Amino acid sequence: MDATIRWVLTAYRVFGPVDIKNIRRERLLLGLTVLMAVLVLLYRYGVPALTTALQVRLGFDLLPYYDLVMSMYVGTAAGTVGVVVGFLLLDERDDRTLTALLVTPLPVGSYLAYRITLPLALSFVLTIVTYPLVGIAPLPIVDLLVISGLASFAGPAAALFLATFAENKITGLALTKVINAVGSLPVLAYFVPAPWQWLAGLVPGYWPMKALWLAAAGEAYWGGALVGLVVNVAVVWWLLRRFDAIMRR
Repeated sequence: MDATIRWVLTAYRVFGPVDIKNIRRERLLLGLTVLMAVLVLLYRYGVPALTTALQVRLGFDLLPYYDLVMSMYVGTAAGTVGVVVGFLLLDERDDRTLTALLVTPLPVGSYLAYRITLPLALSFVLTIVTYPLVGIAPLPIVDLLVISGLASFAGPAAALFLATFAENKITGLALTKVINAVGSLPVLAYFVPAPWQWLAGLVPGYWPMKALWLAAAGEAYWGGALVGLVVNVAVVWWLLRRFDAIMRR
């Protein structure tokens, strides 16, 4: 176990600075990173402004749907991190870095652990930090921790999805639309009554969104959160196995 941890830390020391350098070099990746700052400002100031405009012009009150709005934000935050890491993986695949990795002393498992835990941790931290900055539909800290933990799986899932199914960056850009479309499906489930709503549980992103809806309503969500954890772990594990197979071709 100690040796495994040392190898994973080695992977962070080796690939961390390289990732930072690549993010700075690629304008696209830098733009995706800056997007999060724009999203925070957009949600923080744009949503209240939209609420006022809808109330005045249409008599529609958006306030009861703030939990839905913020569940969309949570999914977007984690997914953005995953897209950035996914493009880094595409760069490494195009440069044949992944092929060269197979003949280095660094175990492939340590590299894969790095590639999973990095977007997982970044997605979690990003959600925890930025959610309160938005300032709408606030949650107790325990609820925010649980929901952010579930949502953070979108980071490695999006990264592995791009690295597994995209042939290049152009294809990767197209697949980001697929990620966004699939991630938007749980929004429709918000308006569907139970038990039909649970069909959306096939989409991993549904579970953190559902947990947020229940938490905002003061209802219990722990059972659904555990199911969501199983679903998200299973999806990431399946994508990881597919990515590992591609690396070894």
